[in-house]
Amino acid sequence: MRAVALLLALAASAAPAAAQEDTVKDFKRFFRKEKDPAVKVELILSLAGVEDPGVAGVLLPLLTDPDPAQAAAALRVLSGLKEAASRAPLLLVLAEGKPEESLPFLARAAGDGRWPEFAAPLLPLLAAPDDALRLWTVTAMGQLRHADALAPVCQLVTADPNAMVRASAVDTVVILGKGREAEAGPALVAALQDPSLSVSVAACRGLRTVRTAEAIGPLIGILERADTGKLLEEIWPTLVAITDEPFSGDVAIWRGWWDRVNASGGYKMLTDEEVAKRKAARQQANAQYTTPKTETTFMGVETASRNIVFVIDVSGSMEELVVNRDAFRERGFNDFQKLAVVKEELKRSVETLGDNVRFNIHSFATQVHPWKDRLVPANALNKKSAIAWIADLKPIGGEQAAARASSGLRNSSGLEDGRTNAYAGLLAGLGVDQDPKKRGPMTEAASNAMEGEGDTMFFLTDGRPTVGEIVDTEDILVQVRELNRFRKVTIHTIAIGDFTSSFLKQLAEQNGGVFVDLGK
Repeated sequence: MRAVALLLALAASAAPAAAQEDTVKDFKRFFRKEKDPAVKVELILSLAGVEDPGVAGVLLPLLTDPDPAQAAAALRVLSGLKEAASRAPLLLVLAEGKPEESLPFLARAAGDGRWPEFAAPLLPLLAAPDDALRLWTVTAMGQLRHADALAPVCQLVTADPNAMVRASAVDTVVILGKGREAEAGPALVAALQDPSLSVSVAACRGLRTVRTAEAIGPLIGILERADTGKLLEEIWPTLVAITDEPFSGDVAIWRGWWDRVNASGGYKMLTDEEVAKRKAARQQANAQYTTPKTETTFMGVETASRNIVFVIDVSGSMEELVVNRDAFRERGFNDFQKLAVVKEELKRSVETLGDNVRFNIHSFATQVHPWKDRLVPANALNKKSAIAWIADLKPIGGEQAAARASSGLRNSSGLEDGRTNAYAGLLAGLGVDQDPKKRGPMTEAASNAMEGEGDTMFFLTDGRPTVGEIVDTEDILVQVRELNRFRKVTIHTIAIGDFTSSFLKQLAEQNGGVFVDLGK
């Protein structure tokens, strides 16, 4: 509290520039009267860069505003406060613990803004009963590089009841544990067995940075069980990152090597420097990333996942024919309508799913239409049902609808229903509620574990977004990255047709997936 009082005294003694003071006064005056939600967001963003304790005072209540856009704007501006004196009122709120509903947002802002004076006061909140507060506190501990947090965060990796908190705790252990492998390694090894794939995948990837010999045996054991779906894709590069042994995909080779090492006195870890030298001298680097057993393939992208969601564009433009028909003919297609190509490949993929796989399909245009409301087993009955559903898919809108509209039948044309709502399709694939009010502020939405949803998404579209909650592709990338921050769903993207595909390429790259351009 003494440090907080000192900061408050500093804020009071440092009179803000007149322009900044007037800006806060003007905000209070005009924001209160404004009725348009979009304008209110712009007014909030007008406070960006204003270093004045008054900014914290006027924006703090807006962090919990029922309008997610206003709450997000307030969080963005507060996270950008550069001076400790400007943040002093927020530090006091954190110290007093009131209002409680603001604390998750303050933890989020402290981490995003890299506010060092918030690290120590936040540390006790790792034990808070609120899921969102623990999530953003443990995230902030990593962003703030708070060394004292390593031990309690390691406990959260295995003990926290919320899967998203455990996934974030893994990420923080990786940040804080480099150079402290003896403390951090056991928690990451234990997390490999977590029932949530978002946690076990995060742990597997983290062990490539926090390298420990304790992980080798359990990783080989996971390969031998061969019942972990998507996690199998992560094991090979992790074993190689730890050992720098570029073995093939034969599990028996890894087991034989490990048994010989243990029989001869145990394993001696290579240092990071030794690994770097060996890699530089080795030319066959691609041998380290041997692909595990493939459960299914869609448009040339293979996956070992057993929890798969297909998200398919059925907007009006999918009625068009592909241009480079020879290329598609060589792939075995005879119908050159874009949706027909997709339907044929999707049918093939569903037919090859093993009975240990769960899957779902969503089609989207202006609205999203799911085949099922949840993942279902790929048994004979469900596959037959899915194939029948796929066969009935038709482009919504398109040239025929446009012709009807030109004849004065606009209301029945389907044009409005046949636009491209890419963001809604991605939300469906992630298992996130379409209604932003039900979804709640981003701080809550990102903290809600979606157990039972897919861990791998195939997202296919032929055009840029034209309708929906978010249309700008850069904004979509930001929001999907945020929602997938702890879920760690792999998003593979497929483009078909003549349009700029950089959006889909970035979407895949930012979410651990593969981008495929099928051509025009």
